Amino acid sequence: MKLLKLALNNFRAFYGEQVLDLSVTEGKPAVLIFGNNGAGKTTLLNAFGWSLYGTFSDDTEQNHRVIHDRKWAETAFGESVAASVRLDFEHEGVCFAVTRDVTVTKRSEEQQKTEPNLTMLEIGPDGEAKSVPNGQDRIEKILPEGLRRFFFFNGERMEKMFSGDGKDEEVKRAIKTLLNLEAIERALGHLPKARQKLARAIDTKGDTRLKELTDSMEELDVRIKRTEEEKEHKRDDIRKFQEEIDSIGDALRQHDRAKPLQQERDKLTRHINDERNRHADLRDRKRGLISSSGHLAFTSGIDTKVLNLADQMRERRQLPAGIQRSFIEDLLNDELCMCGRPVIKGTSEYEELDKRRYNAGLEDVQARWLHLSGQMRNMRDSRQRFLDQLSEITADIKKADEAISQLEAERSEVDRQLEGVNIQDVQRLLDRRRDYVEKQQEARFAYRQAEEQITRMSAELDKEQKKYRSTKAENEASRRIQDQVNLVDSVNSALAEILAIKTEEVRDQLDMKVKEVFSRIFIKSSIPELNDSFELELRSESGVAIRSTGENQILGLSFVGAVSEVAKSINDRKKQADGIVLNGSGSGVYPVVMDAPFGSLDLTYQEEISKALPALTSQIVTLLSQSQARGKVKENLQSAASQMYVLRTFTPNLSAGQESIEINNRAVPYVSHGEFEHTVLEKVAV
Repeated sequence: MKLLKLALNNFRAFYGEQVLDLSVTEGKPAVLIFGNNGAGKTTLLNAFGWSLYGTFSDDTEQNHRVIHDRKWAETAFGESVAASVRLDFEHEGVCFAVTRDVTVTKRSEEQQKTEPNLTMLEIGPDGEAKSVPNGQDRIEKILPEGLRRFFFFNGERMEKMFSGDGKDEEVKRAIKTLLNLEAIERALGHLPKARQKLARAIDTKGDTRLKELTDSMEELDVRIKRTEEEKEHKRDDIRKFQEEIDSIGDALRQHDRAKPLQQERDKLTRHINDERNRHADLRDRKRGLISSSGHLAFTSGIDTKVLNLADQMRERRQLPAGIQRSFIEDLLNDELCMCGRPVIKGTSEYEELDKRRYNAGLEDVQARWLHLSGQMRNMRDSRQRFLDQLSEITADIKKADEAISQLEAERSEVDRQLEGVNIQDVQRLLDRRRDYVEKQQEARFAYRQAEEQITRMSAELDKEQKKYRSTKAENEASRRIQDQVNLVDSVNSALAEILAIKTEEVRDQLDMKVKEVFSRIFIKSSIPELNDSFELELRSESGVAIRSTGENQILGLSFVGAVSEVAKSINDRKKQADGIVLNGSGSGVYPVVMDAPFGSLDLTYQEEISKALPALTSQIVTLLSQSQARGKVKENLQSAASQMYVLRTFTPNLSAGQESIEINNRAVPYVSHGEFEHTVLEKVAV
């Protein structure tokens, strides 16, 4: 996806028509837009999302006011007035023009919320345009709305990208769509229906057993789907309850008397989570140690017994000592000891020497006994090391348990003090939080129950499918249908396995790329990790790290860069491949549009990010205030820019000072006096 042009007409802060050229050249992927606070940078950012999806970002205030205030005021009652945003872009060699507009008849002084209209055109090489049916579906296939926050975002709020808001499933689905996995999922959705349709064609009178199994499997399918829906509802409930709990926590922090207590509670909660993570890591280590070396605990006494037995046999001369058998045979034949003493056949001396002849010369036996005794000593040492390590980990687990208990006791005391604050508002907030915590616990329990039920029913369904495959059909017609059903099942299983492999492959690619991009910017030793649920975590030596706002911003930028690079890699492989491409919509290079890219980062990170931004993707539109475009940061960004614009603010307030911004060593008007409040886009020479 390559952005070409953005045109705004009476859209929020922008009066009349304003056009933004977004074309970039090789090696200069940036479009820089400088604007004062309140000039319309956030409006411009929202214009991209509104044109594509018809909605504003969650933090947009008064989003019902789409039409510029001056234009609205100029319109007489009973007359119609319009506002629109048009975005031109290219995707996989095809040009599109997407226009989102509202046209309303003015009935009151205040604007009312109005649903926008969408028009999507496909523009051919000859310039001829044709309408795209189901335009929103086409947009979703090109760039799913679930990934909107990763490609059109405000850097100051980037920490919310990974704030556990329950959108990880949405992100996971969107990534699958973006990276060519959606087609397989669609097939998996259609195959069970095809299977049911085929299975129902079996004659109920002619083949009752197959019909019974078909009915049983259909019933299990229905129950599984119903339980999955219930599970998703509970997941939504958990997220909503968490939002309420967080909201109440914010409200408590704002209260003068409750604020220090709430802050202390937050700190204790973080420490509890750290200790629980440490506790979980220790238990994993303990399980791993027992799994690999636990058998040593049951060998106590065996080594000592074997060593004592060997020593006793050696004392009794029952172990060979390396004497050659031929030497003893010569002594017996000569009936003469090596010391010159006679050894007559039939005497006790002769008999004892004859016994020794059978053990003499067995070097292999001697070597094996020596090896065995060495092994027994190693076993004794290994067992002691195992017991020492086990004791150490067990002691650490006990300390973690004690720490958790102590911290929870301290948190309970803080809760008691919070409850003791004799202020009705605070008490109501505490009661509400307690209520939501209980509801969330119930929802979590129900969610786990649903998961267990789905696992159990899926196992039952698998058994029924095996019975269906092995059941002998009673007639030729039923046999043919049975073969067809079995084939559909085989294809379904194969596609499910392919999807799992491909999903893991994409996750591994993203995880590797996130680490790579993150390491370019971040100076600490923490490492990002994309888990199986496509949730992004930051790990330190002690486990999952508590991320700062700045770390979340860098993490967000790393993820954006990783998704862009992986999408490009998959697209390049797809173009080179000779095989069948399942997803016709494809994927490829994606632009990034970001407001305030540096958020609240300090100068060191700002400079590092300003160097890393141009490498994130092949096109990046960056909205900057004057305070965020200074020194090395400004130099780095300008050297990567193909286009530069200024959002020039006009104000009727004559007491407000007029301002300019220095770009390429010359002053460019930034804030000017005008007849009314509005913003215009003015191009600056690169």
